Amino acid sequence: MASTKGLDNTIASTPVIVTAIVFAALYSFYLWLLPKPIPGIPYNPEATRSIFGDIPSMLHHLKTSKTVSDWFKTHNERHNSPIVQLWVGLFRRQWIVIDDFREAQDILMRRTKEFDKPDLIGDIFWGVTPQFHANLVTNEAWRAQRKLVSDLMTPAFLNSVAAPQLHEKFSDMVALWREKMRLAQGRPFSVKHDVYEASLEAIWAAVFGGAEDTATRKSVELLASNKSMQLPGGANEEVVFERVPAEAIFEAVLRLTDSIEETLKSPYPIIRGFLQRYYPSLRKHWRVKDTVMTEQIRLAEERLAKMKDDQEIVITNGVDHVLRREQMAAEKEGRAPMYYSPAIKDDLFGLMIAGHDTTSTTLLWSVKFLTKYPSVQLALRTSLHATFPAARATSRTPSAQEIATSTNHYLDAVLEECIRCSTTSALPARTATRDAVVLGHVIPKGTRVTFVTIHAGVNAPPWPIPDSLRSTSYHKAGGGKTGTWDPDTIAEFDPQRWLVRDQEGKEVFDPMAGPQLQFGAGQRGCYGRKLAYLELRIALVLVIWAFELRAVPEAYDGWGVIDMLTRNPEQAYLRLGEGAK
Repeated sequence: MASTKGLDNTIASTPVIVTAIVFAALYSFYLWLLPKPIPGIPYNPEATRSIFGDIPSMLHHLKTSKTVSDWFKTHNERHNSPIVQLWVGLFRRQWIVIDDFREAQDILMRRTKEFDKPDLIGDIFWGVTPQFHANLVTNEAWRAQRKLVSDLMTPAFLNSVAAPQLHEKFSDMVALWREKMRLAQGRPFSVKHDVYEASLEAIWAAVFGGAEDTATRKSVELLASNKSMQLPGGANEEVVFERVPAEAIFEAVLRLTDSIEETLKSPYPIIRGFLQRYYPSLRKHWRVKDTVMTEQIRLAEERLAKMKDDQEIVITNGVDHVLRREQMAAEKEGRAPMYYSPAIKDDLFGLMIAGHDTTSTTLLWSVKFLTKYPSVQLALRTSLHATFPAARATSRTPSAQEIATSTNHYLDAVLEECIRCSTTSALPARTATRDAVVLGHVIPKGTRVTFVTIHAGVNAPPWPIPDSLRSTSYHKAGGGKTGTWDPDTIAEFDPQRWLVRDQEGKEVFDPMAGPQLQFGAGQRGCYGRKLAYLELRIALVLVIWAFELRAVPEAYDGWGVIDMLTRNPEQAYLRLGEGAK
């Protein structure tokens, strides 16, 4: 009986024991899931008490803000430190957030064996262009793929092929603004869609060849047919113009680019990007993109076949160069060319997205800066008149060749300052490929290191960081050749900061005068940087040559920011007058 009673007690207690074991196991698993800080690096204590880390804080911030990049920087300020750690992905390693130009430059340029892709840009591009070369780790596959587009950044392509196409499309934008200026009669109007569409038409022309029947040209024709229009009562009220629908492929590029905003602000950008392919609102644009890209490659393949028989044919767009490179690689490797490979399609489409979005955003900020600082605008226009005397004497616009090949130090300074102050890039980053030391802290392999958009040392005073905390590579480079900005004026817009006196006492542009990191640095910096500079140079010259950018009413002069693929201005209005003759 005693043994039976003991057995009964054991059976009766079994559920309790099992429950306790399960509870202990679940609790242990919960503790294992909690964020684990890297010793010595500041963090938010509340983040370590939840498996969600800093995600609730980020989502709360996004309820009232359209930017996520500024949320990252607030933590450097909160902890009064150039380096902090945040947990922004469920069950993922923390991100190390660095707010210091010198450290960012050192990691991006010199510590490439310790830090490599993937990064946030690769995450948000993955859903749209998974095999875009910018997403890949630095290996032979990346080198081979990047070689396919290598001709697109040569001086021959930029000056002889891209420049005329860019000049033509941005001239269309100027013609559109002339019509709007005529009809608005001194009132302000938004130029965001104009710049987005013209920039896309320009990069499309450079990559695939010019399209004649664009939305911008249709808009010019539409407005030119109107002698007048009904205007708002007040002289300070905006004029809203009718928009001509963009071609299907351009609309697809714009909408797919816009979808990146949701991806960027998601704790799971790769998963979010993948799911967006199946959104009903985007599925049509995916089909259009795939169809048109295939057709453009087919046309290029036909031109390439014809070029074998007629060596006099001159390449006039980027896709022909890419297919020619693939043909050469295939012959060398003894295989058939793969013109329709996902890698080629994604590289071409990736260049389209990155090329138009970066340029359009920076151009929008640029016209806002030049509107706000009329003395800079006047000085730029005066310098352009001096650089292109023949164009001014004959009352014509400077040609593509003149703009692309001329030397104008003040124009270079203005462009560089617009790029520095626009802070268009969204959180460049790298991943540690091995355990590495950053500012005195050991960063474990696999940890992502990201750099805030508005860097200390670039747009804000630098943190006081002892050189003893810097890396060996930093010291070997002597801290780098880049100068420093005066902390008292670092937040101001002043192109003069980029001009120095040469040995003859002449004022010349010095790209190393001080920090600027909008295009990244090192071998994995922005590949399309040269094309972006050319686009901005041509667009800005044409706009300042043609117009006076007059002050806009306060209601249309907001400086709010929206984080998408780049940091876009919420408002971009112009009130135009004729440029000084």
